[in-house]
Amino acid sequence: MQELIGRLTEKAGITTEQAGKVIDTVKEFVKEKFPMMSGAVDNLLAGSSGSTTATAAVAAPIAPVNETSMLDKISDVIPGAAGQKVEDFAKNAAHKAEDLFDSAKEKLGDMFGGDKKEV
Repeated sequence: MQELIGRLTEKAGITTEQAGKVIDTVKEFVKEKFPMMSGAVDNLLAGSSGSTTATAAVAAPIAPVNETSMLDKISDVIPGAAGQKVEDFAKNAAHKAEDLFDSAKEKLGDMFGGDKKEV
C-alpha cells in the first residue's frame, strides 16, 4: 500500500491525502463492478481509507521485499477459510516442488560424476 501511495504522489503530483482518496475511489468502483471480489479488494487495499492512514502509510518505513513470503499473504487477500486453504495448499505445493528439485539435483549429481555443488 505504501508503494502505491508513493507512486501516486510521485507520478501524478498529488498529495498523500489525494492519493488516499484515489485509492478509495478505485476500491469502491471495483467493489461495485465485481461484488464477489469485495473481500479480496478490502484485504488488498486495506489501510487506504482516510487521509490520516494515507499519510501514515507513506511515513512508515517500507519493509524489505523478502521479509515474508508471498505465500504467507494469500489468506490476507482471499478472506475466510478458503483463503487459508489456498495458502496451505500453495505452501504444501512449494515444499513438494523444493523436495523434488533437491531429489533431482542429487540424482543428476550422482549420474554426472557426483560433483554436488550447491545451486
